[in-house]
Amino acid sequence: MRIAIGSLCLLLLASFGLAQNSTQTPQPTIQVCALTVVTNDLPEADRRRIEDSLQGGTYGVQELAERVRLSLLDLGYYSARAGNPQLSEINEGSPSRSAEVSIQVEPGAQYRLGEIGFHGASLFPPDRLRRLFPNETGSLFNATGIGKGLERLKDLYLENGYINFGAIPLTRIDEAHRVIELTIGVDEGKPYDFGRLIMDGIEPRAGVAKALLAAWTGIEGKRYNPQLLAKWLAANAPSVQRGEDSPGRVTTHQDQAAHRIDVQLEFP
Repeated sequence: MRIAIGSLCLLLLASFGLAQNSTQTPQPTIQVCALTVVTNDLPEADRRRIEDSLQGGTYGVQELAERVRLSLLDLGYYSARAGNPQLSEINEGSPSRSAEVSIQVEPGAQYRLGEIGFHGASLFPPDRLRRLFPNETGSLFNATGIGKGLERLKDLYLENGYINFGAIPLTRIDEAHRVIELTIGVDEGKPYDFGRLIMDGIEPRAGVAKALLAAWTGIEGKRYNPQLLAKWLAANAPSVQRGEDSPGRVTTHQDQAAHRIDVQLEFP
C-alpha cells in the first residue's frame, strides 16, 4: 500500500481554479465545435462521455485541458494526464474563435473510493460528516464529488460559528486493489459569536440607526451564522440587498481576543 500525502489537494485546487477563472484577467477563448480525445487506453464510452460534455462550450485553451483532466478524475482516473490542446481554426471572425480541438490523454489506472475518515473533528460525529460527501464507498473515485463534500463540511462549521475552520484531505492508495482511502484532517478552530453592530456615515432619516441597534439585540451574543446575518439584513436593512439608500455596505470584523464578529453598516 502506498501513501500519497496532499496529492488530492492539488487535484481539488485545479478543479476549484476553473470556477475562479472568471474573476481573473480574461484570456483568449475558443468555442469547441468538435473535440477529439486521443488515447489508446481509454474505454470508448468514457472517451465519448468526455467529448460530449465539453463539445460546444467556450473555454480558454489551458482551461480546456484542465477540464478534460478533471473529467478523467471524475471517472476514477486518479493519475490522469492531459496534453496541450491542438487547434484547427475554423472561424477567426467571431469574438470567440471556433475550432476543432484534439487533446492527447493518458488516463492511467481507474480507482474506486474506499473509506472516508476524519481526524481532529470533535464537534460532530463522523457519520454526520460522512453524509456530507455524495460519493459512496465502492463507487468510482470522483474529485468533483469530494470537492462538494469539502464545501459542505466548511459550510457546516461556518453555520456554527467556526469561521477559521480548515480541512486538508490526505489520500492513501491501495495499488493492488485500485482503491483510494481518504482522511480529512480537520482544524476546527474556535467558535465566534455575534458582536457589536457598528454604523458609519450619516443616517438618511432620523431614527434609522436607533431602530437598527434595537433590532440587533435580537442576535447579539448568539453564535455567529452568516445565514442568520443575511436574514437579519433582509428583515431590518433590506436596502443592503437592493443596493439602495441606507446602509450602503456591510463588512464583518473579527475580534480574535473576544471571539466575536462585529458587523459594520456604512451609510452612503
